[in-house]
Amino acid sequence: MRIGVMLRAIDEKQGIGIYTQNLMERLPAMDPVNEYVLYYRKPEYVGRYARFPNVTESYVAAGGKMAWDQIKIPAVARRDGIDVIFHPKFTVPFFTKKKTVMTIHGASWYVRPDLYPNKLDLAYVRATMPFYCRKSDFIIANSDLTRNDFIRILRVPPEKIRTVRLGTSERFRVVNDQAELDAVRAKYKLPEKYILSVIKYDRRKNFENLIAAFRLLRKRIPCKLVITGIGCEKYIEEYNLAGDGAIDDVQFLGWVDQSELPALYTMATCHFFPSVYEEFGIPACEAMACGCPPVVSSTGALPEIVGSAGVIVDPFNPPVMADGLERVYTQTSVRDELSRRSLARAADFTWDRCARETLEVLNGMA
Repeated sequence: MRIGVMLRAIDEKQGIGIYTQNLMERLPAMDPVNEYVLYYRKPEYVGRYARFPNVTESYVAAGGKMAWDQIKIPAVARRDGIDVIFHPKFTVPFFTKKKTVMTIHGASWYVRPDLYPNKLDLAYVRATMPFYCRKSDFIIANSDLTRNDFIRILRVPPEKIRTVRLGTSERFRVVNDQAELDAVRAKYKLPEKYILSVIKYDRRKNFENLIAAFRLLRKRIPCKLVITGIGCEKYIEEYNLAGDGAIDDVQFLGWVDQSELPALYTMATCHFFPSVYEEFGIPACEAMACGCPPVVSSTGALPEIVGSAGVIVDPFNPPVMADGLERVYTQTSVRDELSRRSLARAADFTWDRCARETLEVLNGMA
């Protein structure tokens, strides 16, 4: 079977990009039977997976995402004798007779439309997603929450959609090398003890209540907050962190390379991730794999992912959020127990398992 993979999300730095990159590192390696034809929107990616003998790579030029998805991909799929078109990000071509599989990463467009400021984009996705669901021969959901949302809201037949949870890279583990820890601490001038938040500049990350909870906590006890993620420094002015001195205890690192994140998680007292509606939450898995207890929202998929390994808090109640942080920050026994549970829980989330279950879906299309 020839599987054509649409890789226009291969260069994204956040969740879907991480998912796509890890999947493609494993699928061809574990599958000696099928052939993979990888389609890119940028020519510089051709050759990225040339080490796999069952991979062919192709640059497909197009003006925009719609033209690439709906015109170019069906044409090259016909040319290349593709049997199944797989897209790791939300869409499939409408005008193709090939079988199609797509991965969906959440239904927040329907559940929390208030989180999307661009109402035209929101309206477009809400209007087209039902058609993508009908056109797809099979759908992969990143969590039970997402699967259930699509069944409930978009009436996707349960037998047509399967949960395949995401994973955590092998690099995320407890860092025991003191020299590595010291180097990262020195590079970023990290405090000795801190709460870590791995987020981005996005309304869904609930920074308003995150910082409100931290402001309450710092009035009770001395504490530090370290934030890493794209664009997060915009929060400094937006939430007037200098106004009450909160900026003195909050450090913004910007984008941190994945190779350095394990040390950040390992040294952190806990990972604070109170998103409004996280459909999976890779940072929570990364934190657990490093033995860093997660303090997460009671909404979205985070309770499903974290289970009993973390502290679950109401993301709209800053005093309750501060209470949860204080427990982990001040009680060593609580932190140690949650750290032990986190390591055990993280073992359930591997990219090898994700790729293996994805391959089961793709083989089911034969």
